[in-house]
Amino acid sequence: MSYEYGKTVKCLILLQFAIKNYNLEFINHLNLELMKKIILLSSLMLCIAAQAQTIFNVRNFQVDWKDMNSFLELNDNFYGDIEFDSGGLVIDWYRIGSEDFNIRIGRYGDMNNWGIKTERSEFEGPNFWTRRSQYISDSGKSYAGTVVYNQGGNSKHNTQQRWYLKVEDPEQFVKAFKIFLNENKKVFGDRWISLVAYTIGNPNGATHSVAMSADGWTELEQVRAKVFANGSAEKFINSRGKVEDIHNVVYQRMRHYNNERNKSKTYADMW
Repeated sequence: MSYEYGKTVKCLILLQFAIKNYNLEFINHLNLELMKKIILLSSLMLCIAAQAQTIFNVRNFQVDWKDMNSFLELNDNFYGDIEFDSGGLVIDWYRIGSEDFNIRIGRYGDMNNWGIKTERSEFEGPNFWTRRSQYISDSGKSYAGTVVYNQGGNSKHNTQQRWYLKVEDPEQFVKAFKIFLNENKKVFGDRWISLVAYTIGNPNGATHSVAMSADGWTELEQVRAKVFANGSAEKFINSRGKVEDIHNVVYQRMRHYNNERNKSKTYADMW
C-alpha cells in the first residue's frame, strides 16, 4: 500500500466514523461517494506531483587553458544571475581518463518543469553563444538521459568518478546496485551517488552510468579498496547481470549554477 493511498483510506474511515457517531446524517450516501471521489483524485494528483522526473543533457568541449578564466567568467555573467524553473547547469573539468576533451557541461532539471524564469533580451542569448564559441576549440557529441537513482544530494564534494556501462538487464542491475549501496552505508557516508540511463546519443555505446563524489581522486581509490576488501563489490559484480564496463573518468566541478547558489553567489566550486 502506498503512503498516499494509506492516507486516503484513513480519511474515508474517519469520515464514516463522524457520520455514524455525530449524527451527521445530512451527509447522505450520494455526498459520501462524491467526497470519496474527491479524496481519491486529490491523492492521485499528489502521487503524480511527487514523481518529478529529473532529466539531463551533456556535451563535451575542449577549451584551451589560456582561455579558461575568460570562458568561466562569460558563463558566470550569463548563468550566474538567472532563475531556473528547476535544476541547474554544471561545468566540470576532466582530470583523469578523457583523451579528447577537458570540459563537460551538463544541464539538468524536472522534465515537467524545464526552462528558466528569467527573461532575456532578444540579442542576449545569441551574443552569449557566439562569444562562448570563440573559446571552444573543439566539441564532442551531445547526449541525454534520465536519472534512475540519486542519494547524497547535500554532499559538499566537488570531485566525481563516473563509470560508463552497457547494461543488459536494467532491472536486475538496479536491484543489485541498491543492495550494494545498502551494504556500504558506512563506507559511502553522505557522498553523492547517482545512476542514470541514457535515452539519446549513448556515449560510446553506454546505456547507463554510475557516478560517485569524493574529496579527491585519492579518496575515491580508498573507497574502492574498502568495498573490494569487504567482499561487497565482488558480490555486486556477480549479481548485477551481464554488464560491459566501457570506460570511466574523474572530473572536478568548476561551476554549479542553480537558484540557491546563484542567490548566494556560491556557484564557483573550483577548489
